[in-house]
Amino acid sequence: MTYLLIANAYPNKNRIYSNAFVHRRVKAYMDQGIDVEVVVMSTKVTLDEYYDGVKIKYLDEYQLANLMNSKQYEGILIHFINLKMYYALKQLTYNPRIIIWLHGFEAEPWYSRYYNYLSSHKTLLTQLDRKDTHFEDQKNMLRDLFTHKTLDITFIYVSESFKKKYVDPYVGIEPKKYEIIPNIIDKDLFPYRKKIKEDRFKICNIRPYTAKNYANDITRDVILYLSKKRIFKKLEFNLYGDGPLFDQITMPLKQFDNVHLHKGFVPQNEIPYIHAQHGIYLGPTRHDSQGVSLGEAMSSGLVPISNDIGAIKEYIEPNKAGIVVPRDDVKEMANAIVYLVKHHKEFLAMSEYAHESIQSKAGKHIVINKEVEVINGGK
Repeated sequence: MTYLLIANAYPNKNRIYSNAFVHRRVKAYMDQGIDVEVVVMSTKVTLDEYYDGVKIKYLDEYQLANLMNSKQYEGILIHFINLKMYYALKQLTYNPRIIIWLHGFEAEPWYSRYYNYLSSHKTLLTQLDRKDTHFEDQKNMLRDLFTHKTLDITFIYVSESFKKKYVDPYVGIEPKKYEIIPNIIDKDLFPYRKKIKEDRFKICNIRPYTAKNYANDITRDVILYLSKKRIFKKLEFNLYGDGPLFDQITMPLKQFDNVHLHKGFVPQNEIPYIHAQHGIYLGPTRHDSQGVSLGEAMSSGLVPISNDIGAIKEYIEPNKAGIVVPRDDVKEMANAIVYLVKHHKEFLAMSEYAHESIQSKAGKHIVINKEVEVINGGK
């Protein structure tokens, strides 16, 4: 039995981190004896290629429809569904099992990240123009798929909160078949390293500086708030990331000798080494369907501090696996750091529990076993 996985992007020799989490799934399925072929939706004429033992085809929606109908796959697996994939699905002449993962932007209303469009009048007008075109088409696509009477579709949401707070209210209806399965937090990639009490003075943040939903301005404001406290001189901050907002946001932090700004994209294989050198992961957010970077830090044994947004509390048990404070609350986030610094036993207990907790929820074997069961139709 062969399955076809369709995605909007996939790793290759030039972009090894492009949807790398999808590739890790494919390799895990293959390890369990599931034969998977991969297609990336593309309008460019590109030759088939191999990456890490996986063959990748680049097809448009018409070529994809022809492929699906000619090979009669046991199942179709889709990540980041878009209109072109949808048009290809509508051309199916048989009824394979279809599993569609809903991760984030592809299943949300435009206004769920409204603050990203307030930087300029032009940016806001562009989104408003798309509201009745792209976003309306996207919503209609999801509504049709949620209620389709002939296609055998199961949807996978990465969190219960993402389903209830974002997707279902947006679409206006709940799908007939769905599962809640998070993205993988792989302990092989992010191994646990036991912390010592001195690690609580070392705080890191690894985030893109491309949009306001990453809340890097909150990270900055927390540091500025703490700079007025006696405890500040004992702390060390390392901020990693890049994007058009980096210089503007971090400029006020250049005055501090204990705040180190690392401008640049951090390859995934370097992140565990950064984790190993720190004890606290300062991870404010304005929008998260799961919070993967927080989960990766937890797996490494860092104590996360974040905001009560989206699915954060599903994956960070407050005061056990980390500290969760209200949205945009700079003072409480700073107080959380102070608390961990003053209570090293609680810090060490949270560090150990953070790893155990996230692995019990999103560890590789947990996630893959659930997904394989869905792929096999519950067999």
